[in-house]
Amino acid sequence: MKTFTLSLLATSLLMSPQLFADDTVNFYGRLDYSVTNSDSGSATHDGKSGTILENNFSRLGVKGETALNPDWSIFYKVEVGVNGASQSKSNNPFSARPTFIGIKHDSLGALAVGRIDSVFKMGKGFADAFDNYSLKHDRLMPGDKRHGDSFEYKSPKWNKLQLGASYLMEDNYFAESDVRKDNPNYQVAVTYGDKFFKSGNVYLNAGYSDGIEDIKATRVVGHIKLDKLKLGTIMQQTELMNPSKPRYEDRDGFGFIVSATYQIDQLLLKAQYGNDDSGTGKIAHRVYDALGNAAVAVPEVSQWAVGAEYRLAKSTRIHTEIGQFDVKQYSDFDDTIVSLGLRYDF
Repeated sequence: MKTFTLSLLATSLLMSPQLFADDTVNFYGRLDYSVTNSDSGSATHDGKSGTILENNFSRLGVKGETALNPDWSIFYKVEVGVNGASQSKSNNPFSARPTFIGIKHDSLGALAVGRIDSVFKMGKGFADAFDNYSLKHDRLMPGDKRHGDSFEYKSPKWNKLQLGASYLMEDNYFAESDVRKDNPNYQVAVTYGDKFFKSGNVYLNAGYSDGIEDIKATRVVGHIKLDKLKLGTIMQQTELMNPSKPRYEDRDGFGFIVSATYQIDQLLLKAQYGNDDSGTGKIAHRVYDALGNAAVAVPEVSQWAVGAEYRLAKSTRIHTEIGQFDVKQYSDFDDTIVSLGLRYDF
């Protein structure tokens, strides 16, 4: 029934003359799959070890903008994750991804409501050279989730500066007795430049999150382009704010990644190193999920990774990643990742 409903929706969108009469509407998608070998499963998307097929967030979507008058416009996005290639997702081939509607004014900014990539998450730009893959930064530090039932505001740009704010509708998330409802549940971020380097060779971001994703965190991002070389970093102080989690009072610390990419014609070379001692990233959560309060020491997780991408065409690339995660106090959760994948964008 779910598959039929989504198919009917997609067909209606594609066949609607009124919708596609607007020149700003785009239908888009991505298919990205990797054959990955993992020692322990600590770092893979679904926590599986061995040689597996990973779905790197394949998706389908439609987005657009419609002018209401010379000053105001409506913008929207409807996107779903495509999971049907995984045997375990046979009964759930689609999943929720950004779906929102908003209103924009050239002088006042844009306000959107729905399931949105938060300003804290998106502030990372492309400083993570392995984003979307099993060697990405969220294995070390949190703050990379999107949230439904939320508001997001983005100001116009002033001299390459932009302010953003996200707010979670906490009544949709928490029962009256849940102490997390008393958290502020908002994020703010200030960005300089743009992550595609279209307006300059420097991208900077500073963000603060209080309550969203059960953390209080401060993040600083820097990314610079030096001809064919790009250097990036994400630095983050994180504190867990969920009393129901094991050892939550101890889970407070600092994490970072540093990355480098180098372009040689159609070949992109990548390298990254990171460390986090907050006990709040994906791998640390898996340690606590397995050991509970028996995990007396807060996991310190470090990472190194190298990889490459080669573009066969504008729409198509092959990519490979090799790297390791070391969990200082819990070696059973160490992981080595070797991956080869294919990505197609349309």
